[in-house]
Amino acid sequence: MTFRILSLDGGGTWALLEAMALADIYPGLTGHQILSGFDLIVANSGGSIVLGGLMIDVPPATILSYFQNQTNRLGIFHKKPWIEEALSALPIFPRYDMAQKRVGLSAVFGPPGDTPLDQWSVEGPSGSPVGALIVSFDYDRMRAEFLRSYAVPSTGAVAESTPLVDAVHASTNAPVTFFDGPALVPPRRYWDGAMGGFNNPLMAAVVDAIALGAQPEEIECLSIGTGQTRLVPADLVPAGGTTAPSLVAPAASPGPVADAGRAAGCITDDPPDAATFTAHVVLRNTPGELGRVVRMSPLVQPVRDGSSGWIYPTALPQPLFDPLIKLQMDAVEQPDVDLIGQLGDAWINQGSPNHPIRMGDDLSCALGDETYAAAKARWLALIGG
Repeated sequence: MTFRILSLDGGGTWALLEAMALADIYPGLTGHQILSGFDLIVANSGGSIVLGGLMIDVPPATILSYFQNQTNRLGIFHKKPWIEEALSALPIFPRYDMAQKRVGLSAVFGPPGDTPLDQWSVEGPSGSPVGALIVSFDYDRMRAEFLRSYAVPSTGAVAESTPLVDAVHASTNAPVTFFDGPALVPPRRYWDGAMGGFNNPLMAAVVDAIALGAQPEEIECLSIGTGQTRLVPADLVPAGGTTAPSLVAPAASPGPVADAGRAAGCITDDPPDAATFTAHVVLRNTPGELGRVVRMSPLVQPVRDGSSGWIYPTALPQPLFDPLIKLQMDAVEQPDVDLIGQLGDAWINQGSPNHPIRMGDDLSCALGDETYAAAKARWLALIGG
């Protein structure tokens, strides 16, 4: 019997791209109608906000407003007082208020957000309840923490009574540069699930699915990401070619402050193809074939121009590409959010690059779908339309 997984990456405001993709794949459907097509859903950080919206049964268009509406967005990404906000230009000072984030999440989810995970229920394709898994990181125990709506008897894992809004609060708490302390969900304290290596949380769901009795050959996965930005490493630029200097990755300058920022950022910039490629192998897909893992995530990177160098993608011209490369995951100013929306449009409707399941060393698509349209078509074929 087929077992279907939906996985949603973390990525702050960029998670609006996941809502855009879901609205396109499942037009006109509510959250519960979408989730009823899956047996297990997993999310981290920004993806858990999207999942929370689906779990309270709002359509993707409403979830999109969590990020695009300034009041909603600034309620979640609540800035520190102006003096502390000025200091946050240095990566060792946080930008946002953790406690106010909980208030902002409660405002967007409303009373349905108070539903305990173990009391949430939607019937899946098999007739059994859909399982919801939200990934976090236990600050005091220093380990990944999985907040489930279901039990896994073979591993001893139990369904959690944590309210949905608190589970999302726990999962969305990127530390150091971003929020000013671990999220308090008494009696525990939490950091973002990316701290445990689960910014792309797909493998957490795959392991649970197998522990629940699903056979690897039966599992089909839709993994939706929040975008990656890449410039060309200097060693891939042909000598004497036509590559614009702005497309070449600058060499980082080591130092205590710069390295603190890189350390904080790398938790959300783990190679996104690691989890999807690992899942591809674990699920016993035929080597070299696309198989039953579909990855959808926009990729902002230059494209090859024959042998002469690298150029901007047609759907991501320089005026859009250059500012996107500079945006961080917590893009909260309206012009920046609008840029992410333009990226989503270029990705979904205009054929800008899609992140592969596995990327070659030369930034090519070694395994996966090169465009969103191809990935969407493959997913719809897997599920029978």
